Amino acid sequence: MTQEELNTIRYAMEVQFRHKFYQDIQFPYYHSLGIKNIFQSFASEETGFIGMLHLWWVNEDSGIVYDNPRKRQVAIKGIWKSEWFDSAAAGIAAAQKITKEKMYDEEKLVSIAHNYIIQKTKEKVKKEIERLLREQQGIEIPVEEEVEKEAKKVILWN
Repeated sequence: MTQEELNTIRYAMEVQFRHKFYQDIQFPYYHSLGIKNIFQSFASEETGFIGMLHLWWVNEDSGIVYDNPRKRQVAIKGIWKSEWFDSAAAGIAAAQKITKEKMYDEEKLVSIAHNYIIQKTKEKVKKEIERLLREQQGIEIPVEEEVEKEAKKVILWN
């Protein structure tokens, strides 16, 4: 395959990928959530490895308008630029470099969030088990827990 044919295939793959990417309901919020780099590799049985696409968010005025049918058009400041890597190893190396340059450790953040969810789930299960045991034994719920339940039901209107 010539370089021109490869570039044509890459262009077509990028257009299709961007179309799917832009249609995602989360798309307008990715950069706000800190997702500023997207890596996607492409290959087929016929052509083999096509390349790895890297999209990254740049906060520049692009002139792009996001069409929100429920509201008016929303101007988006910023654009997703792209580059292609000829090998998976080069793309992975770039992704690893970006990860190392971050001010925070993503693995630690995920671990902390995971541990927090487990802790809260255990607390909820424990309270539910205690409630079921009290019901089975006919023990009344302490006043503090009753007040807490009522407080959760109260709706504050401003």
